[in-house]
Amino acid sequence: MPYQRQLTLKKEKPINSEHDLQKRCVEKLRAHNMLCFCTDVFNGIGFIRDIPHKAIYKQHIIALGAEPGQPDLIILHNKEVTFVEFKYGKGKKSENQVACCNKLEKMGYEVLEWRELEQCQKWINEQIQKKSVNTLKHEVE
Repeated sequence: MPYQRQLTLKKEKPINSEHDLQKRCVEKLRAHNMLCFCTDVFNGIGFIRDIPHKAIYKQHIIALGAEPGQPDLIILHNKEVTFVEFKYGKGKKSENQVACCNKLEKMGYEVLEWRELEQCQKWINEQIQKKSVNTLKHEVE
């Protein structure tokens, strides 16, 4: 009798933080060949304990192009760009985040706030469907 490997489903870890949510969403997005860029560079400041170095780091990343309040993730897909701000639990956007998201929306970009993995999966499904419809339109033309 030939060897048959049994498939076991990988048990997913629970989502307990904004970081966990972002990581799991990025896994799903990349599984659908979507290019993701983490822009949550200000979160790294929390790891620096030395106050003067914290200020130097913040000024350095701003000089390199970081914007206070910038969304956590940039997704490139179907020749489009989408920005995502992650929030967990009762987390709220800061004033800088609200201002930056409003600015991006006024420029015509899609800006989303995801609090649950299901929101990410729903958005992925919508993009797949949109791409299928666009492909069919081009084939008919």
